[in-house]
Amino acid sequence: MSDVFTTRLTPGQALTVAAARTPRRIVVTQGRLWLTVTGERADHWLAAGEGFTLAAGRQAVVEAWPEAAFQLLQPAALVRSRRRPAGATLLPVSLPCAAGC
Repeated sequence: MSDVFTTRLTPGQALTVAAARTPRRIVVTQGRLWLTVTGERADHWLAAGEGFTLAAGRQAVVEAWPEAAFQLLQPAALVRSRRRPAGATLLPVSLPCAAGC
């Protein structure tokens, strides 16, 4: 079983990334992502290979522009049920997604 969970968004599809107690990293694996953090004035545009660290307690909305795939990573210390390779600092988090992901 793979440890990598990728969320795919179709053109115009948006997804809310709920606030969490710890920071998480959004990493775009394909396409382009439009990211809006609740309470921030500026939006962020991320292309494949780029990432953004979402601060603890912050919520974000991500939208494909036009299509995108991304991973949401959390600190490895929070994942207690699996062994991690030495030096690993982030692990993927699975996100619920609307039909078609």
